[in-house]
Amino acid sequence: MNWNNSLNRIMVGAVASLVATSAYAIPKGSCEKPVDVCCDEPRPGPFAFSYPKDVNLACPVDFYVNAAFLIFQAKQDGMEFGLRDSDGVNLPITHGEILGFSHNNSDWDYNPGVRVGLGFYLHHDAWTIDFDWTWLNITDYAEYSSSNGGMIIPIWLPPIQPVATWRSLSAVWDAHYNTIDARLGKPYHISRYVVVKPHFGFRAAFIDQHFSVHHGGVFNGQTDAIHHGDNNFWGVGARAGIESEWIVGKGWQLFGNCAGSMLFGKFDIDQNVALGAGGYNTGFDLDWHKYDNVPNVDIQLGIAWNKYFNKNKYRIGVAAAYEFHEWFDQFNMKRFFGTTTASNPTTTYQWQTDTASRGNLTLNGFSFKLQLDI
Repeated sequence: MNWNNSLNRIMVGAVASLVATSAYAIPKGSCEKPVDVCCDEPRPGPFAFSYPKDVNLACPVDFYVNAAFLIFQAKQDGMEFGLRDSDGVNLPITHGEILGFSHNNSDWDYNPGVRVGLGFYLHHDAWTIDFDWTWLNITDYAEYSSSNGGMIIPIWLPPIQPVATWRSLSAVWDAHYNTIDARLGKPYHISRYVVVKPHFGFRAAFIDQHFSVHHGGVFNGQTDAIHHGDNNFWGVGARAGIESEWIVGKGWQLFGNCAGSMLFGKFDIDQNVALGAGGYNTGFDLDWHKYDNVPNVDIQLGIAWNKYFNKNKYRIGVAAAYEFHEWFDQFNMKRFFGTTTASNPTTTYQWQTDTASRGNLTLNGFSFKLQLDI
């Protein structure tokens, strides 16, 4: 019996020693000798996911505001405004070239704009709600003239013959671009250094365009002719997208954002031709309206840097991005085409019309943003 008690005490002590040794032992590392190959750096980790983003401010108000300066190049399909044949003054066209805002070494101009934003962190599951207003003023100008006895054929005037006496051509494009966005989103970590923010909301857009083409010279006693056109659009609809932050470290991060919207809106189109002195009336005045669904795509790629100050009560951030915005079927003015064999007041002209390419409006350029988190 004594032998059994002694054996039991020995076994209990051994088990207790083993448990204590295991509890305080240093765990095996990823590089255990005598293994020949050893990693120089520890493996990344630990990893976590689906926890809300927190900017880690002291006593936060959960409020942020930002402002951005924009420098965008605006381009639009279907806005070519002339055809030049440098070799002759009569038809047929043998060495013709299309004239527009982008030609040879010239290109569409860059124009300034602003974007102002306001946002809040909600206490309900760390959602965010924010609002953005974007404004851009677009102006572009181009002019051409015939040379060496050549001719310029207008493509925004009714088709009348002969066309050889127009000697100069100039065009102005003036547009005002406004969008207002409201969205609900949730920024959260999908890993330690990657944050995504899916969002959805509404967009309202107001894009007012004026397009004028001045034809200079003398045509059958008619001096000058100016085509005026207004292409105004308003729309409202749904918008959804996703933003991503790729945290590099020391306040630096990369980001990539994309969003799409579908707007129901109205186009108001007004076109007319103002005639100079002399000649006869070959002008027109056209007004028409239509409702349509207009899609839109936005893409941003950039880099940002953030800094805390005043005992981590505030955070200021700067960002620079390249942006691309595509508005489908924005330009809807009508062109006239047809044929005649004479040009006098008694001629019956056979005019036909077609929409000018249902041109897409493209904005691309750079944005520089300053943000304050409180």
